[in-house]
Amino acid sequence: MTPPRRPGAVRVGVVGPSDSVQRIVDVGQAMVGRDVPAISVVAASYTKQSQIAARVRGMLDRVDAVLFAGPLPHDIALAEGVLTRPATHVELTGSSLYGAMIRAMREGVIDVERVSIDSLPADAVAEAYEECQLSRRRVSSMAYEAVDSAAHFAEFHERLYASGQTTGALTTVGEVTDHLRARGVPVVRIRATSSTLRTSLRTAAFLGAGSLLESAGVAVGVVEIPDLPKGAPGDARQPWRLQQLRLEAVNALRPEADRASISVLPRDDRSIILMATVASLGHLTDQFSRAAFVGAVQKRTGVTPLVGFGVGETAAAAERHAEQALAESQGSTVIKFGDGSTLSLADDGADASPRLVETKHLETFQTLRGGISGAATVDAESAAQVLGVSARTARRVLQDLARVGLAWPVPPPVDVVTPGRPRQTYRLVDAI
Repeated sequence: MTPPRRPGAVRVGVVGPSDSVQRIVDVGQAMVGRDVPAISVVAASYTKQSQIAARVRGMLDRVDAVLFAGPLPHDIALAEGVLTRPATHVELTGSSLYGAMIRAMREGVIDVERVSIDSLPADAVAEAYEECQLSRRRVSSMAYEAVDSAAHFAEFHERLYASGQTTGALTTVGEVTDHLRARGVPVVRIRATSSTLRTSLRTAAFLGAGSLLESAGVAVGVVEIPDLPKGAPGDARQPWRLQQLRLEAVNALRPEADRASISVLPRDDRSIILMATVASLGHLTDQFSRAAFVGAVQKRTGVTPLVGFGVGETAAAAERHAEQALAESQGSTVIKFGDGSTLSLADDGADASPRLVETKHLETFQTLRGGISGAATVDAESAAQVLGVSARTARRVLQDLARVGLAWPVPPPVDVVTPGRPRQTYRLVDAI
């Protein structure tokens, strides 16, 4: 039965095994009235992977976006061609492994230093074991790469256990869990943390909120407090000072973020993560022209934060791009798109002088706005026709407009393949 849609709420369909779906629904219910955007959850569970396509088809007319319990059901739905709504999945990381390891140690049947692990990439497994100061010399792992790779998980665990190389298995897949238990193989299920589920639900809600830009719908920002000067009298309390500055930065960001329907979340002791859509990021940055919120943080904390935004199809991809943008930021806010292109925004800090745009750029901008018949995007060829110059010159002009914040590069659609270098289009800002 579909729950009634609350006014303004985004309907998120959750697809996965019944136990995973129930956990996600419980987390979603706890978020009601406390999160932006507001969500309603529509649940659809399956007992066999062959039921996934039917479950998705049965809910599409009742939801705005779909959240899968993991990459496997998401890939199966994509392969079946049943998705007509924005979709994402719960990302399993090393943090998900900790809970499974603790449960295995409490049960006392599985030696976590002699175990087989599926789905998680080798580097995530290595990081978890290093954090726990456990040896992984006799730990075997098999990463999830595609639907076909998951079909070999059960055989992978069973073979290692039968040969005496492992004492049991840690798996993310419900059907693998049932198969191994039937064969007498000790097994513990790897489950996403509640924090991961909340982030995944927010991502799905943002996807369902609409206003997606081509195929790149999720935007993630990382705001990092820079290193504090060392040698100061209070240096011994530096970890506490960083946490205090992060809290002040959150408080400074929240008013602008709330107006743009962007979630502000702690990331670690020195950084903050912003969850958004491309549309809400455009609202926050005045149509990708400036980063006024940096000034608010600077005024509140006395330090200038490092800021990087990433755009991608999933929250994980967008966060990777945000980390790359953060590494490239040199006194400005950087946005990195899925195709590798970047855009630098002026940071209107408290001590920043007003940003001046040369008259020639303003005149060129006005000429383009008036000559493209109301279209929001332009490429070198169309700009050349309007300006009466060569395509090469027009390309350079558009790059100059992007540099001063009057236009921003649009990543090319990932599903369109053209020979040679992809055509770069730019979106002109709505107003100056």
